[in-house]
Amino acid sequence: MKRLIALILVLLALSWGLSLRSPPAARHQVFHGGTIVTMAGDEPAEAVYVVDGVIAGVGSRAEIDALAPWNAHRVDLHGGALLPGLIEPHTHPLASALLGAATDVSGVTHSSRAELMATLRAAAQKRGLTPWIVAFGWDPAMLDPLPPPSLAELDAIAPDRPMIILTQMMHEAFANSAALEAAGLTPATPDPAHGAFERDADGALTGRLIEIEAIGHVMAAMPEASDAALTLLLSLQYDRYARAGYTTIGAASLVGRARDPVALVHGVASDARASLNTVLYTAPDRYDAAMALWRGDDAQNTTLAGIKIWMDGSPFIGGAALAEPYARSPFTRDVLGLAPGWSGAVNYTPEAVNARVLDAQRGGYQIAIHAQGEPAIEMALDAIEAAQTAAPNAALHHRLEHLALITPAQIERAAGLGVSLGFFVDHVWYYGHILPDLVGEARTQRYMPVGQAMASGAVVTLHGDHPATPVEPMRTLATAIERRARTGEALIAPDQALTSRQALEAMTIQAARQLGLDDEIGSIEVGKRADFTWLDRDPLHLTAPQIRALQVRGTWIAGRPVDTRTITLKNASLTLDAIRSSLAR
Repeated sequence: MKRLIALILVLLALSWGLSLRSPPAARHQVFHGGTIVTMAGDEPAEAVYVVDGVIAGVGSRAEIDALAPWNAHRVDLHGGALLPGLIEPHTHPLASALLGAATDVSGVTHSSRAELMATLRAAAQKRGLTPWIVAFGWDPAMLDPLPPPSLAELDAIAPDRPMIILTQMMHEAFANSAALEAAGLTPATPDPAHGAFERDADGALTGRLIEIEAIGHVMAAMPEASDAALTLLLSLQYDRYARAGYTTIGAASLVGRARDPVALVHGVASDARASLNTVLYTAPDRYDAAMALWRGDDAQNTTLAGIKIWMDGSPFIGGAALAEPYARSPFTRDVLGLAPGWSGAVNYTPEAVNARVLDAQRGGYQIAIHAQGEPAIEMALDAIEAAQTAAPNAALHHRLEHLALITPAQIERAAGLGVSLGFFVDHVWYYGHILPDLVGEARTQRYMPVGQAMASGAVVTLHGDHPATPVEPMRTLATAIERRARTGEALIAPDQALTSRQALEAMTIQAARQLGLDDEIGSIEVGKRADFTWLDRDPLHLTAPQIRALQVRGTWIAGRPVDTRTITLKNASLTLDAIRSSLAR
């Protein structure tokens, strides 16, 4: 009897283990039974033939049936649409993974300040990933009114445990006294080069941290989670991207607390079971370390592209450098606390940014430049033009990112310089309602001018800058088409709307061009990798609300079906590693 029970347990364990295994990739595959949106021509195809992860045929069902062997694995799309794998060219996977484990205080999930404070009080009673209390999503632009938390309030919630609250755009944070003390901050501590530790009229620290360097100074004092725990969180975050429909991400700098973020992300990204392809842009001081790892391997799904710098900050804290002052309104005056005539400032001198871009140009690697306001964009274009003159390289194309208020003249200039333009169009969806109070009516009607950029002939892409927004590519796609804020107000700069095809190009073939991978991915053409996204309907023939409701049925990377189940053999193994690491600490 005991032997029988043991045999049953063994069989159950084997069946459970097999159920956790990811499905293998067949050598020969035929995709049919739906619409094939190739992004390589005007007419959709009926079927695709894939051999060893590479597209070997695209055409009618009869053509593909004649081309493929009789025993090829056939994938029935059940009336859905097969697209080139969606590409997210500007995201922060490590920060998204870490903040996914933080306390959520966003305006998406809360409707009042009282609710937010109650959430923070509850978090102070729980154990987190580290001894610190970390909250994410505080957003006065989304939830109005939302006065900032005072140092006294945070100290009352957590008198002994360090606490830090990151705003939704991660360019501002609020820390309690325990966190300031852990970071060694005093009123005499000098401000970082790009940012500030806010002080009151008497010179005392208020706990408000302005811009990334100031936030990073405090976050550096936070104990690191174990590598095993971070690997698990990052792997799960990769699964979230894939579940949403992405097959490739551009990691636009590794924001997030980790012992060795470059090695950590490389370990997850280069795993043969990884849910995504990863293109990395590092902070300048991490590029050499990244090159040693990322350019030293032969993994097909990892690429080191270059570096990322920030020319200015977020418009939603007054950090974007604008040509004209921010609007004078109760929001900018009372919530953001901007002084009359405030227009923000750039983070670099012209000499400093010129030197940085010239280094990239001579080194043959891309530079991705965060630039929201006109002066920041102009200085970036000046630096790129000077670098191209000093060290010509026709194959090298730099990037400008976010571009809230790029002008028509700057768009044309960028197109002429071969600079690609990446738009954070989710600003329109989440913050369209507050833009008139932030920049005034006239600038609101030219905010995120994606339509002009597309008409210029420049390479144009769309991104979500996660964790600044939730990972929902269908929302991003629909917003570029409709230009409506989620609160339902009038359309924001409706003349800048894209067609559904243009928007999809910006998230497939154009994004592949921006990442330098358009000869490998971005369209369904013979010779390219079989990176696919399967939707329940064809987005090219839907309205924006219908696009937001689209369902992702699956993704493939080089013909391998991506397993996005939460419980898999890979995730089970990573969970055990994290538990063992936690017990050993």
